[in-house]
Amino acid sequence: RPPTRLAARPAVRTAASEGARLEGFSGRVNRAVAALLGEEPTARVRRAWARLDAGEDHELDLDPSHPLMKQLASSYIEGLLAKPWHEPATRQKWAKKLEKEWTVVRDELAAALADDGKLEAEGNNVWAGAKNATSAAAYGQGWKTLGLCDRTVWDDTNAALFPRTCELLHRAKVPLLEAFFAKMPPKSVIGPHSDMCNFALTAHLGVDVPEGECSLTVGDGTREWRNGETMLFDTSILHEAENRADRTRYILMMRIYHPELTSVERQALQFMFDCLDEPELLDDPLALKEYPERRRAVEALSRRPWEAALAAKSKRGKATQGFGRK
Repeated sequence: RPPTRLAARPAVRTAASEGARLEGFSGRVNRAVAALLGEEPTARVRRAWARLDAGEDHELDLDPSHPLMKQLASSYIEGLLAKPWHEPATRQKWAKKLEKEWTVVRDELAAALADDGKLEAEGNNVWAGAKNATSAAAYGQGWKTLGLCDRTVWDDTNAALFPRTCELLHRAKVPLLEAFFAKMPPKSVIGPHSDMCNFALTAHLGVDVPEGECSLTVGDGTREWRNGETMLFDTSILHEAENRADRTRYILMMRIYHPELTSVERQALQFMFDCLDEPELLDDPLALKEYPERRRAVEALSRRPWEAALAAKSKRGKATQGFGRK
């Protein structure tokens, strides 16, 4: 059975031992990345990590004449193209596949929303609000999400409730960091803000959109959400949104790696995420040695709940088709 963790489970800690262990944490992560993946190939990522640790924010005026043409980031990797919209999104093969089969996502979400009480009871943190006060101030109280995937690992509970959507994302080979449904209430706005990270782009797939009444502005460009269409944009650039309709707007939202990152840089970022989630990884020599294999195993294990749910749905479907036949 693949492990659910990358490192050995830590012993019980005291406040003093925890403080001593985490002293110099940033430097230890930086050195571990260099040792694991090489100094030169990871240089940009390690510099970004050091700036974040030092509290250095990046700010760039892309067009001083426009109030939203500004890039803000606390997690910033230099050299990545900064532009509001990456169009058309269907230049990406995965976006073409999503648009071709988008009704799979629409139908699965509609079925879940038809029994919202059951969804709330069976799901994990269903329709959660913004994670912090800063996000809440920009997004408002009505903007809610239902998580499917976080830092490449699938949510055991929610992914199993939407197995066809998860299978499509996996089969389309979307370079996911995160995936979740997002709903925006009627007659609401999201104020200008940055997501403060330039190494991830954001993609939206319109799932249940009041077309012609919902718009997204990133930098100096405004686009309307459309059902079955994918938009790809840079949320480190100031952006805002509006739902002018009398009903809720639903999209499938994905965060993906910036396409100009190298494969090694993506691995370095993933390793840093894992160190934040499991600091004891740095104290486990075997886990560090076996990190690539263990990471793949953890991701494979996280797929099992939605794979099992998908197989069960397929089995029920075949049984229904055969009912009454001789």
